[in-house]
Amino acid sequence: MFETREMSTDAETDRCNQLTSGLLILAGKELSAFIRAVDRLFGSEQARQSALDWIEELGRMDWPSGESIPDWRRATVSASARLGDLLSGSGHRSAPSLRSLCSSRLEVAQSDGRIE
Repeated sequence: MFETREMSTDAETDRCNQLTSGLLILAGKELSAFIRAVDRLFGSEQARQSALDWIEELGRMDWPSGESIPDWRRATVSASARLGDLLSGSGHRSAPSLRSLCSSRLEVAQSDGRIE
């Protein structure tokens, strides 16, 4: 009887480990995509800060119970909002204005023929 209980505990531990591993992979993909986008649009300094903000927001999230998957996008949206606040006038001198960055990106995309 002891062996059966030990095996079920091991199976439960394995299942939890697999679930955790899968969640970490999904979180890593979300964070990676977010950081790549911030780096392309605003540079490496903002990307590093946004990564820290994303991780901080992840810690603030309400985690679902059981096998539900956390909403990683919530951390991304929150970190994006923090970046927007930073760039839109909080006194961060090294960051170009959000409007000028967006305008220049739009002009480049139009000249490359990516958008009309």
